[in-house]
Amino acid sequence: MTIADQFMMALTAWRENRGGGQAGMQSVVNVICNRAKTRKTSPYVECCKPWQFSSITAKGDPELTLWPAPGDAQWQIAQALAEMAANDTLGDITGGATSYYALTMTTPPAWAATMTKTVEIQGQVFFK
Repeated sequence: MTIADQFMMALTAWRENRGGGQAGMQSVVNVICNRAKTRKTSPYVECCKPWQFSSITAKGDPELTLWPAPGDAQWQIAQALAEMAANDTLGDITGGATSYYALTMTTPPAWAATMTKTVEIQGQVFFK
């Protein structure tokens, strides 16, 4: 895994669920790794695919322009999680999930009906 993979995983996790703390961000890193493994790509490729992680690719998403401030504790956690993923020492708390959505959504995405729910973590529901 490259440094670009690690950076994109950390940034995606931080933007997608820094409010969920370590577990929230770890679940995002787990999904990124599960997708890369399943699709035989890289974490960088998965993070940058259009319409996959809105905080990275969706025009108009308010998270798209946010960057961690120096010393941001959540950013440091996100970086540590990405490093653990790169070293293959990060456990999967999502049950093999490759997709998720925020529970704040009033209507679940259409794809959710075709997948198996695995777990809910820090305001997000996960599927494989």
